[in-house]
Amino acid sequence: MLSQTVSLSTDGSALIMTRNVCAEFRGSLYLGLSLLLLISLASCLPEFKHPIPPPPELKADQQILGTWVRTTKKGSKEQLSIFPRSSGWTDVVYISGIDSKESQDGINVAVFEGYSASVNKQRFLCFRLREKDVHEAEKEIGGFGYRIANYETPGNGTLIVKLFSMEKAKELVKEGKLKGEIVKQGQYFDKVTITSSSEELVEAVSREGLGAFVEPGEDDVLVFSRGVAR
Repeated sequence: MLSQTVSLSTDGSALIMTRNVCAEFRGSLYLGLSLLLLISLASCLPEFKHPIPPPPELKADQQILGTWVRTTKKGSKEQLSIFPRSSGWTDVVYISGIDSKESQDGINVAVFEGYSASVNKQRFLCFRLREKDVHEAEKEIGGFGYRIANYETPGNGTLIVKLFSMEKAKELVKEGKLKGEIVKQGQYFDKVTITSSSEELVEAVSREGLGAFVEPGEDDVLVFSRGVAR
């Protein structure tokens, strides 16, 4: 717990200073905890320097707004809450580790910003760490570019999210179908950064199809239902 002793001046300036220090501490603590989750995410998803471009008249996709939940194969819950901005962008709050039996440390929370785009009637969410958090993230993980996910809303209260796969991205780069960099970051993890232009990326998605970017396994295809985790 942060503790600071101050003398309260007659105009209350010391009290204001204390509040500012506490607010700054809470913000730093939140960002530090979020970065732990972001580092984990950065190690398993490819980064795109130039994402699928947004449409000329950008609007938040009403079909995905609200709160969604899923139960993992280990029995813990995940919650995804998506909020609209007046600009057409969305704020995405991802909460994992709810009711986890393996950890006593509580939930993990990460906040992203992004927008919906489409290629050949397929819908995609391009998302990144919020702009106001980027500078702190750069100190920890060398920046945080865009990640991309395909999504579907079948109409039965279900949201299906298909994350672009690290392994698929590596294959596309090695085969020369996308430009990019593959950097070894340990025995088990690589960092894959796609440097192709937005136009080249859209052309590759159109040409290769969704299967060239998404693995069929449970780790890459997430099925959410409407609701709030309890």
